[in-house]
Amino acid sequence: MFTLKSYLSLLCSTILLVLVLAACGSSANNSAGNAEASATATPAQTAEPAAAATAQASAAGDSRSFTDAKGRQTDIPVHPQRIVYIGSDPGDLLALGIKPIGASLSVIGTQVAYPDLLKGIEDVGYPPSLEKIVALDPDLILFNDWDESGIESAAAIAPTVVIGEGGTYERLKMIATVLGMESVADLKIAEYEAKAADVKDQLKLDPGSGDTATIYLQLGKTLYVMGHQGISVSLYDMLGFKPASKVQEMIDKDERFAEISAEVLAEYAGDEVFVLGDETAETSAAVQELMEGPIWKTIPAVKNGHVYVTDSKWNFDDLITRTRLLEELPVLMSR
Repeated sequence: MFTLKSYLSLLCSTILLVLVLAACGSSANNSAGNAEASATATPAQTAEPAAAATAQASAAGDSRSFTDAKGRQTDIPVHPQRIVYIGSDPGDLLALGIKPIGASLSVIGTQVAYPDLLKGIEDVGYPPSLEKIVALDPDLILFNDWDESGIESAAAIAPTVVIGEGGTYERLKMIATVLGMESVADLKIAEYEAKAADVKDQLKLDPGSGDTATIYLQLGKTLYVMGHQGISVSLYDMLGFKPASKVQEMIDKDERFAEISAEVLAEYAGDEVFVLGDETAETSAAVQELMEGPIWKTIPAVKNGHVYVTDSKWNFDDLITRTRLLEELPVLMSR
């Protein structure tokens, strides 16, 4: 049983990790996401037969058997109408035009690129409040992470499906399969990739140039360098930048991020440097101190004016964030 002190400690730790990991599990094959669909659409309006799933309609015709990312088999509604989402990527669901009735919004706080799309969604907390979930009377609960005890408790309320923490495309396709919206997901991916190609042309990026990029994340007084996670996936996979050599070493060891000191930050720097941070006064002061330090001024990207400072909200891995990032990059990189 959580005490108030332990709950607040867990919540703070979880929010920090969400910002650092942003989009856990992104891979070279599963990069960014896509144009926003109407957040008011429902599965009933857009659903199609989910033939690709490990699913089969029940005799009653209103439920079917489904095997989720953890191999759990459960009966789920054919056309769910009241979905609760537990995890850090509600944008995956919103990108398909599905607005959940509840989600663990406190885990992402205000650090998202789509606060306008979260209106009307009830925050069920993280760890999720079973009482709040019960009050919402969901007919389906989606998890993008794995919490054995939490899922068992939630399963007593409504059918639960684990989406998993895979890459953006992987998660999107899993959710689409659950909802019978596979063709919608395919369309969203195609739209995103077309837009990414346009941005590459607009920025005059040459995938064969070998230009490298590094992403630093400042949260309070702590400095991180990102591996193949969050915004890195868009920069490396979709826009053609290469990781700097030290970052590539991290990726080869499957390190999602690393906490570093200012003394070694130059060792990780690429031809293009992105600095992400939240809006707190402590972070702003730390970024200013970093950029006024002697080591920072020795970095070639700094000398060449190839440093881009932006918000940590871009370090998430959902489709909505990825699409809005494509709109932001030409502005950011032209400054």
